[in-house]
Amino acid sequence: MAVNSTRRTRIAGGAAALIGAGAATLMMASPANAAVTDIEVTTPSGYGSTAGVYGDQCSYDIEVTVDEENEGVPVTFWVAKDGDDATELDEVQAEDGKATYSWTPGAPGSYVIAATQDGQTGKATGELQVGSGFEVPAPELGKITIQLPLAGSCIVTSS
Repeated sequence: MAVNSTRRTRIAGGAAALIGAGAATLMMASPANAAVTDIEVTTPSGYGSTAGVYGDQCSYDIEVTVDEENEGVPVTFWVAKDGDDATELDEVQAEDGKATYSWTPGAPGSYVIAATQDGQTGKATGELQVGSGFEVPAPELGKITIQLPLAGSCIVTSS
């Protein structure tokens, strides 16, 4: 039980540090109007007993909403794993009030993803649990197209 409590504290601390780093840059950033207003994982997680768990080696879309006046300002995506310091993933241009990054976790663990815009404090996901998983490939049969119900989904095998 203490291990889980310690792990949660580390993850919460990592998320706070990630947002705090954005807040520290707030003092030095140029325009104070750039803002990420929302962040969410728009691709479903696992199903059944692995509901709420994402699979490593699978791709998930992280979508950010920005203020309309800041659509031309790039959004920077960040990730922190198991309470470690955040690392920059990529910069994405916002269009129609949204910016999307396709994230593929490389290993099981606890992740927090955050987004900032022009160095301003942004938003972060809650703790995302990642277990072992694999993406179901779509069959390639030349000119024949077969629609399989799970093709392109992620099967999470452990949490």
